[in-house]
Amino acid sequence: MTLTLNNRSQNKESSLTQALRQIQQLNSKIAVLEQQHQDYVQKQQNLIAAIAEICVSPMQEIQALRILICRGEAACRQYLRSVLIKQSQASKMTAGRIEKPTLDKRVKNHGFLQNSKK
Repeated sequence: MTLTLNNRSQNKESSLTQALRQIQQLNSKIAVLEQQHQDYVQKQQNLIAAIAEICVSPMQEIQALRILICRGEAACRQYLRSVLIKQSQASKMTAGRIEKPTLDKRVKNHGFLQNSKK
C-alpha cells in the first residue's frame, strides 16, 4: 500500500517536472519569437522612413508601400533602388539642377539599401 502511494507521488512529481520543462521551453520559444517580431518591426520602420526620403512623388510612395505590402521587403528595396537609379540618371541629364542636400540624402539611402541585402 505504501509502495503504491510512493509510486503515485513520484508519477505526479514526474508529471509536474515534465510540465514545468515544457512551459520553460514554450517561454523560450515565445522570447525568440518576440525578438524576431521586434527586429521585423524595426526593419519595416526603417524601410518606411527610406520610402519617405527616396520617393519624390506621392505616387512613388504609394507604389513603394503597395509593393512592400503585396510582395514584401526585398521587392520594395529593389523598387527603391530602381527609383534611386532613375533619379541619378535624371540628375546627370539636368546637370546641376538638383540641390546638393538631395544628392547627399540619396547617397545615404543608397547605402541603407545596399547594406540591408541579406
